[in-house]
Formats: sequence, C-alpha cells, structure tokens
Amino acid sequence: MNTSKSVIEIKGEYTTKEIAQQPKMWKKTFDVINSHRNEIERFFENFSDKDADFILTGAGTSAFIGNAVYGVRLKHQQKQSRVVPNTELITHPEFYLLPNKTTVLVSFARSGNSPESMAAVEVVDNFCLESYHIIITCDENGELYKNTNHENALRILLPPETNDVSLAMTSSFSSMMLAFILITKIDQLVLEKKKIEELANWGNIVLSKYERLIADIATLDFKRAVFLGTGPLKGTAEESHLKLQELTDGKVICAFNSFLGFRHGPRAIVDDATLLVYLFSDDQNSRNYEYDLVRQINQTKKGMAQIAISHKPVFIEGVMFDLNVCFGEEHDSVVEIEYLCIAEILLAQLLGYHKSLDLGLNPDNPSLSGTISRVVEGVKIYKTKF
Repeated sequence: MNTSKSVIEIKGEYTTKEIAQQPKMWKKTFDVINSHRNEIERFFENFSDKDADFILTGAGTSAFIGNAVYGVRLKHQQKQSRVVPNTELITHPEFYLLPNKTTVLVSFARSGNSPESMAAVEVVDNFCLESYHIIITCDENGELYKNTNHENALRILLPPETNDVSLAMTSSFSSMMLAFILITKIDQLVLEKKKIEELANWGNIVLSKYERLIADIATLDFKRAVFLGTGPLKGTAEESHLKLQELTDGKVICAFNSFLGFRHGPRAIVDDATLLVYLFSDDQNSRNYEYDLVRQINQTKKGMAQIAISHKPVFIEGVMFDLNVCFGEEHDSVVEIEYLCIAEILLAQLLGYHKSLDLGLNPDNPSLSGTISRVVEGVKIYKTKF
C-alpha cells in the first residue's frame, strides 16, 4: 500500500465524496420538490395577491446562493426578490425591513444551527406585521428546521447526504440553490425534470473528464486567484472565491467580480502569481463583454494561468487557456443561466479540494488555527429593540 496516498484519501474523504455526489443529489432534490409540489403551491397562495417583500437570506456561502438566484423569480414570476444576508439583517433591520409590508423570508442554511439563522426569523416576525418563511435546509435536527414548524412557514428538507460533513459547503450549496430555482418554477415543474437530468450529466462530465486536469493546475504555485462571472454567474464566482480560499486556509487569497466590473480598479490584484478563472455565459450578448475582457487581459497582465469553464465551447482568437473546461457542444441550445450557476461551481470545488491537498492540508477540516469551523462559533445574539 502506498502510505502517502492512503493518508491523502483519508484527509479528504468527506469532501471528495460530497463533491462527487452532487449530480445524484440534484436529481434527489428535484424529487423532494416534486413531492412537496401541492404544499408549495398552497403556501404561495398566502401572498400571491400581495406585493410581498421577498428576501433571500443566509450567512457566508448560504447568502451567496441568493446572489446567484434572486433574479429567477423576476424572470419566471415577474416579481422582485432581493438578498439581505442574515448577518446584516439582525444588526440593522430598520434599514432592510418594511414593517407594514408582507414579508417573505427565504432562509438558506446547511445545518440551521448558526445563531444568525433563528435570529433573522425572529427579527422579521417581530418587526413586520405579516411575515412568512421559506426554510431550505439540509438538517432535520437543526434549530432552524425544528423551531419553524408553524403555519406561516414552508420547510423544505433536502436529502440527508447534502448535509455536508466537511467544513466546506459543496452538496448543500448547489442543492439548496437548485431547490429555490425549482420552487420558483413550481407551476412548470414537469418541464424542469429533463433539465435536471441534463444538469446532472454536465456535472458528471466535469467530474469524470476534467478532475485530473484541475488537480494538475492545483499544483501550480499561485498565491492569488480571481473568479469572474456575468450576471447571476457573479454569484457563483463569489462562492468560488470563498471555496478556494477556505479550503486553502487563506494561503491562496481570492477575489471575485463581474467581467465588466473587473476593469474598474480590481484588475490591480493581478500579478505573476495570480490564477484567473472565467465562468462563461451561454448567450452571445454576455459573451461579447466577457471575451473583450479576456482579450484585454491577454494583451497585458495575464497572471500565472487562466482557466475557462463553460457549457458552449469558448474560442477566442489569440488566447490559449491553461485549462478549458467545457461540458456541452457547439450546437447545443442556450442554457438558462441559473443552471449554469450550479454546474460551474464544480470547478472551484475541485480546485479547492486539490489545492488543499497540494498544500498538505486536510480538505475536510483545512483550518489549522481553528479560525473557521463548520458551524460558526462565538456569535452572541442580542435582543433587538423595535
């Protein structure tokens, strides 16, 4: 037996399993939402005729879900949603809540045991005259799930496997994101099943065809990494930057931005030790802006290496990517961007996992100092006066 290999496998056993199981979890998540279809439709009737303030919340990775998918409701229901992390909501509710308006709080939480999770629910209930809650979580024993069993709450419990054992959220992130997308499309759920099967196929392609190549990139000695995405994919870029940074215990400093926004100052981060990761859109209009920035970068500072991930193939004259991850074909139709937001997170998860191993860390618990933990520690909740 190769002892060193055995140690590596033991170090990352949960993280690698939880990354690899995601295509299967996406199918299971569809089944969960489908099984609750009538309940979900009835719950939406509570505020369907009201101009409800629809708020997506969470902390850290759970908040980033909202940043990727908050526009799905506007796109499919012609109703606005907004994102307010619970870490901000509980400290300054008067800046985010309208007391006389019906408020629907959508809480994303892997375990639901972070102190801010229940605190946000209580703040909304106390501040707003009429409030409803949609709880999307992975842990039936979590405080959030257990303490919201009442008529003004819709609780969606995802498959138990999505309750990641490892520190980094992987299955939980992508499955909670998918759950919200499907809830938003509940009236056309039958049409989504085939799309979820395609999504699972894309995930399996990335995992089977590109993981070894991603692992090779992880051996490069980059000290910084920048993730860029357009529109909703900026939310995935945000989660990507955290995933690599936390899995490397901060040894790789990461940033994120939109392709257009990156020009306005943030490009100063790029040096010879920077990895650039491009999360490409499918539609041509977005790609025009994305390609222009890539061309500009390649005429000046292009960092240590560049990675592309996309559904439709990417070809930019004069640009050679160090890794070009593509899980679709040129003739494929344009995919709804909310599903790209799920598929393209796999790159950062795999990159973070392999870079963690390359640095001699344990991906399941990479924080040597204990600075970060699976469930946040040290947060004291203070009673808010209204």
